Amino acid sequence: MSGEPSMLEARHVCFSYNRPIVRDVSFSLMPGTITGIIGPNGSGKTTILRLLDGIIAPLSGEVVLRGNTPLSSLKRKEIARHIAMVPQNGGSYFYQTVFQFAIQGRSPHLSLMGFESMRDEEIAREVLEMTQLSHYLDARVSELSGGEKQRLLLARALAQQTEILLLDEFTANLDINYQVELMRLVRRITREKRLATLVVSHEINILGTFCDRVILMSQGVIRHQGSVQEVMTKEHLKQLFGLDFTVRPLPGGRMEVLPTIQ
Repeated sequence: MSGEPSMLEARHVCFSYNRPIVRDVSFSLMPGTITGIIGPNGSGKTTILRLLDGIIAPLSGEVVLRGNTPLSSLKRKEIARHIAMVPQNGGSYFYQTVFQFAIQGRSPHLSLMGFESMRDEEIAREVLEMTQLSHYLDARVSELSGGEKQRLLLARALAQQTEILLLDEFTANLDINYQVELMRLVRRITREKRLATLVVSHEINILGTFCDRVILMSQGVIRHQGSVQEVMTKEHLKQLFGLDFTVRPLPGGRMEVLPTIQ
């Protein structure tokens, strides 16, 4: 990855509503890597995702695509050709079939007439195969389990064929087997497609296992960022959460993190 340009970069980004939410945040997302953001509730994690996806604009600083294109210079449809986000709330499913839901990801690429081509349909089928949902092609989305719905949200995002993938609490409220399955899938696709992937999560162990880099945030400020080994230390985590942790390195650069119960 040395010498490769960043796919997406936040440069001294600030944002506030009635009070500062994000303050002087800078980091880069690199191709083929997963970056995780961890922090207490209200630390600005979801706001960062919305800034990176161009949903809201920074009050100062800028978000830059591929090193030289300010996100603010692009229209919404253009952004969606480069950046796909799986939000914490996946939206209303109505009575759509799995295929109809997945092919929505092709909308940034459609012509003014808005009709899907045969190639669009092929791509929708490919991402459903990739996420192991092709046997549910004609099933109603409402028939899927929670883990399957999360895979479907990922499939819709992958159908956009972007180089950047943003995931907001992607594994929340799922059993551990679904969490691991989903993150294995995200890691494999990130590596194979050379995506720049950002995951916001409260699941410290999940991020310690699957991320290449980690960002620790609190009160809208990045406290630490770097490799998992550099960042996920007892001292840094206590600073963030006010708790004692036991941190144990595992093979392959992974980390196991457990709160210490007194």
